[in-house]
Amino acid sequence: MICWMRYSAASVSASNTMNRYIDSHAHIFSEEYREDFDEMLGRAADAGVHRIMIVTTEAEEARQALAFAQRDPYRFQVAYGIHPEDVRKASEERLAEMEEIVSLPGISAVGEIGLDYHWEKDMKEEQKELFVRQIDIAVKLNKPILVHSRDAIQDTYDIMKAHPSRGLLHCFPGSAEMGLEFTKLGYYIALGGATTFKNARHALEVCAAIDPQYLLSETDCPYMAPVPKRGKRNEPSYIPYIVEVLAKTRQISTDEMAAVIDANYSRFLGETE
Repeated sequence: MICWMRYSAASVSASNTMNRYIDSHAHIFSEEYREDFDEMLGRAADAGVHRIMIVTTEAEEARQALAFAQRDPYRFQVAYGIHPEDVRKASEERLAEMEEIVSLPGISAVGEIGLDYHWEKDMKEEQKELFVRQIDIAVKLNKPILVHSRDAIQDTYDIMKAHPSRGLLHCFPGSAEMGLEFTKLGYYIALGGATTFKNARHALEVCAAIDPQYLLSETDCPYMAPVPKRGKRNEPSYIPYIVEVLAKTRQISTDEMAAVIDANYSRFLGETE
């Protein structure tokens, strides 16, 4: 366990329980939180964020997150997968190690995995193969996937349709029409800080168009902080800003939106039908 992790469940016992917010995608093991890890989690609890999916992209990070999450397994879930940007390092040995780790009971999801044609334009076929192989692992283990898609939404859809699994589209980048197509396949749509930006028309259209039973909230912290925190380091305590915008878009109260997302997350994890 890295030495700067000092969190204890007792430290958040007085948290705000008015709303029960969900952060379905948070990189809280990033170096950005080294100096204030406990304080960051305390702020999240005070904001009512009662469950956080810790997303990891390296084997050792996944092991550390898994050991940490065991202190409070209801509040913290862990996901691990080989990110498409790491396709050049996706050796057979690394894939075997990845499968070994995600097979552990404490790993809730496989991810983030997917396609990224923004940075790796010359490795598209290799990314597709890596994506499919990790989907197959998730299906074998009966675990959901967290999917990253950047500049690759059609290929992402084609693969996910051809290789059925269950999971979510993280930081959904597509149109409302494409969002509906993914939900027809049974996938959840996670929206984050970008929904609060002035140019967020597409994300808001997605939020308005899809069945709310497929909607999830996320920060993708430490990236993409929402307004009014834009430009700062993102963190789970900012989830209420995101859910407030989702609620306004759906024309319901923030309390109602938070409750819907909370129920969706439990269903996503396979805790409820």
